[in-house]
Amino acid sequence: MSAAAASGRGGPGRAAARLARWVLGGLFIYLGLSKVLHGAEFLKYVQEQLLVRNPFFAGGIAAAAPWLEVLYGVWLLAGIARPAAAVIGRWQLGIVFIIMGLHKALPHPETFLKLVRQYDLVTHPLLLNAIGAALPWFEVFCGVLLLAGVAVRGTALNLVVMLVPFTVVVIWRALGIAAATGLPFCAVKFDCGCGGGEVYICAKVIENTVLLLLSAWLLRGAGRPLCLRHTLRPGQGSADA
Repeated sequence: MSAAAASGRGGPGRAAARLARWVLGGLFIYLGLSKVLHGAEFLKYVQEQLLVRNPFFAGGIAAAAPWLEVLYGVWLLAGIARPAAAVIGRWQLGIVFIIMGLHKALPHPETFLKLVRQYDLVTHPLLLNAIGAALPWFEVFCGVLLLAGVAVRGTALNLVVMLVPFTVVVIWRALGIAAATGLPFCAVKFDCGCGGGEVYICAKVIENTVLLLLSAWLLRGAGRPLCLRHTLRPGQGSADA
């Protein structure tokens, strides 16, 4: 195959990866600046949802985390040291799923079960209990795998499979609330069972888009450095586009 043909085949894929990276960077900047502009709300989230009770540590996290998100977004837009950026993204994704899973599982797992029931998708008690018991710990397990760098692509695939239908269901639920209350779509706020308490639907959709893009990036083979075992099948390539 000629170099021109190879370039032609790889061109659209590289362009799509570059566009996804720019979108991801822009979303990180948006999320970081949103936390800066709503500092009191984010501090409350850190204290109540992340259970950081110490005022010094809670204030430090609330002050630093938004700007770290902005810096990471700028890093992605610049396209500098993409393999290192992918590793940071893998760690962020792992931490997020560990936090979300633990928040669902502890200290009151029945709360998550009630939130699952609100979607009216699963009615059988046995299946409901199985989801309520297993899903939070599966999220924690996926997060640990990403942090350790074990079976990264398979884990990322599992996250995509979870995130896509869950995002659709959350949007469907928000549309129902908006229709029943007359609120604008982005003004709808409810506890979606995500592990973070009540959230505005538009903010949640943006957050899930970020998680999906990070998962898709890892699924392409990015984030290989500092992995214990990137894939369970040897010989698979990487793509740190």
